[in-house]
Amino acid sequence: MPVTIRANELGRFGVDRPTLLLDEERARRNIVRMAGKAAAAGVQFRPHFKTHQSAAVGEWFRDAGAEAITVSSVDMAAYFAANGWQDITVAFPANVREMALIDALARDIRLHLVVDAPEAVTALAHDLRHRVHVWIKVDVGKRRAGIPWDETERIRDLAQRIHAAKGLDFAGLLTHAGHTYDAPDAAGVVAIHSSSLARMRQLQAALRAGGVDPGVISIGDTPGCSLAQSFTGADEIRPGNFVFFDLMQARLGVCTNDDIAVAVACPVAGKSAARHELVLYGGAVHLSKDTCRDARGRPTYGCLATWTGDRWGSPEPGAPVISLSQEHGLVQVEDELFHSVDIGDLVIVLPAHSCLAADLYSEYLTLRGKRLPRRRSNDRVTTPATAT
Repeated sequence: MPVTIRANELGRFGVDRPTLLLDEERARRNIVRMAGKAAAAGVQFRPHFKTHQSAAVGEWFRDAGAEAITVSSVDMAAYFAANGWQDITVAFPANVREMALIDALARDIRLHLVVDAPEAVTALAHDLRHRVHVWIKVDVGKRRAGIPWDETERIRDLAQRIHAAKGLDFAGLLTHAGHTYDAPDAAGVVAIHSSSLARMRQLQAALRAGGVDPGVISIGDTPGCSLAQSFTGADEIRPGNFVFFDLMQARLGVCTNDDIAVAVACPVAGKSAARHELVLYGGAVHLSKDTCRDARGRPTYGCLATWTGDRWGSPEPGAPVISLSQEHGLVQVEDELFHSVDIGDLVIVLPAHSCLAADLYSEYLTLRGKRLPRRRSNDRVTTPATAT
């Protein structure tokens, strides 16, 4: 049977331009699976909401028993607080220029902040009128934010400052082993996860031996949380991308193709017989510029997926997205696929990275035709009162 990649049935939902699609069944299944894993391991499930950024999708997490969440900005925290979430961690180093909004949130919810510098602790203690819970950001190998895990003296000093500060409650040690995304395969992900946890336990023991209460351990990252069989020493997990997964995760062996819960429907705007390429109305502003490697080691921005009539199937290896400009996407296709698609058809693109692709849209279209609003990362709360 020839491969079918035409998804023209979506036209009945008014799809006539690049549209972010959401498979609710798959997303709910992903949520229930991770929530169950956390419960079986006896760790707090504090999912990161930066991937979906939707109050409607957030309710699916409530249905699975989630009571506490993670976000990546104060504005995002305000959005979810306004939608009923009362226990929120902002897992980005505290931005002391947003003190008014931070304080308004701290008045109304159980707010957790992250720091990696004494200056931030001083500012929070001086300017906040309402109590917050403060975590120390620890770098276990990502080399982004946080204090390197083996700089025990710096971390001990910061913990002591938090313990002594007025209005701050020391929560513990928080890390995001984001370098799991750079692992060559699933075994490499598990090795990084195990090493990261061992480093956090070692740091925790060193602080305790030095007479400082180290609090608890919070870890994140979807690859590690998805593949690990053990969370020994961790008290909570904060994965986020797992709600949708994406081509990057599937090619790393973190999920199956059947777990990918978002895609972008794109009209075919042109064809080049000489280059065997389809020109999509679907560029960088619809898919993002993130890439992942295909089976031949080439960087690709995504891949066309097969279409079953009511949902997408597997990625089609013979149809990688090889180039993006602002509005244009170029898909290199094999001969049979090239001739099976006409200008004006709709095709499905699985993006390399779902978090950034989804952030380009203000709504999801479910496969049953329901539109679910979502916020975008640059949306802002204009006044502290919005958080009430």
